Amino acid sequence: MKKIVILLVIAILVIPSISAEDDNYIAHARIDIPSAEAASTILHECFIEMDTSDNNCTQDEGAITLSWWSWSDETNSNWPDDDAKSRANIYDLELNESFESISYSNQHLIESDASNNSSKIIDSMPIIDLTGELIIAEGDTETWYIRMPIKMTPLVNLTDDTLLYIFLSQRNAIDHHGRDASNLIYDMKPEVGFGIKAENTTEVEWIISSEHLEAAGVDLKQDPYGWQLTMAFFGAVESDNGTEQLLSLHHFDLPIKSQNVDSSSFYIPALISVLLIIVCYALVSQSFRTEKGMPRISSGWKNDTTLIIEVQSFSQRMEIKSVKVDAPWKMKNNPKSRFIEPEQNVKIEVRFKQKEPVGCQIGIQLEVEELGAWTQYLMMDGTNVSEK
Repeated sequence: MKKIVILLVIAILVIPSISAEDDNYIAHARIDIPSAEAASTILHECFIEMDTSDNNCTQDEGAITLSWWSWSDETNSNWPDDDAKSRANIYDLELNESFESISYSNQHLIESDASNNSSKIIDSMPIIDLTGELIIAEGDTETWYIRMPIKMTPLVNLTDDTLLYIFLSQRNAIDHHGRDASNLIYDMKPEVGFGIKAENTTEVEWIISSEHLEAAGVDLKQDPYGWQLTMAFFGAVESDNGTEQLLSLHHFDLPIKSQNVDSSSFYIPALISVLLIIVCYALVSQSFRTEKGMPRISSGWKNDTTLIIEVQSFSQRMEIKSVKVDAPWKMKNNPKSRFIEPEQNVKIEVRFKQKEPVGCQIGIQLEVEELGAWTQYLMMDGTNVSEK
């Protein structure tokens, strides 16, 4: 039984290492992508100033605000700014020393436009049904990257220009000069590889490669804390006269290794712990039973040719199967096999034909319930007893 339990423990230890390396990657952490934010949630994109000021940006409670930094060339900052400049170009922003912070709400300059557009589709929400997970993975080259296997289904027909933006941001970003910014976007990844027709399900895996992360200055292995992912679907419902707006929004923290929500992270260690407890309990219990059940055997000379063997049983019933003596000693009588009930003291008399000039070694064959059978040896000299 103990062997089976130990084999189970070994098997459980091996299983996760095998499954984690399927497809040539190791999953260090993973999390289910949460449900979409409420339809009324606004996504603010704030373009901060060269001194990191964001005074003109909207800071609504309950909204999600992400920051863009566009000034690394001018300030020698190690924050990435390529995606920020690309995004600023989409909004026709002129980035110069006199630039003042500005925010866009669901890609609208005026927040009320975003709110009005959201109200038009609120009764149709959710518009996109998306499930999947985010995995912090390590590839063959020991570099870390992001995998997102997902399944998504539009519940209404969407327009051809529907687009997903994946934003990777850090909650409290600090550059090597000590500048700080909240919810700073390090990487932007647009995606269009999904179906836009109602009830047309797409199963796809989006990947943010290690090269992509490295170019953005992101090292999830060395700096795993405070990262967030935002998935924003922009487009229009086909029946809504093509009004572009935010269709679906997912925003969540990236998992770190200790947050791994993969079921194996909870169940496997828990099961291992339970099995180890069972094994330890079995071993301790067995040791306890052995200690309590082990008989005490002693012997002493009654006279030159008569030996008295005293057997004290404890918690287990036992049997004296036979008593044998090594030459040159010869027994005059042959003690018969006998059972001894628990907590009994029995004396066995062994008579010899004559006294010999050498020590007498006696072998007592025992069998104790639950403990098994063995031969207990006693070495007798003239007066002393020692166990061998």
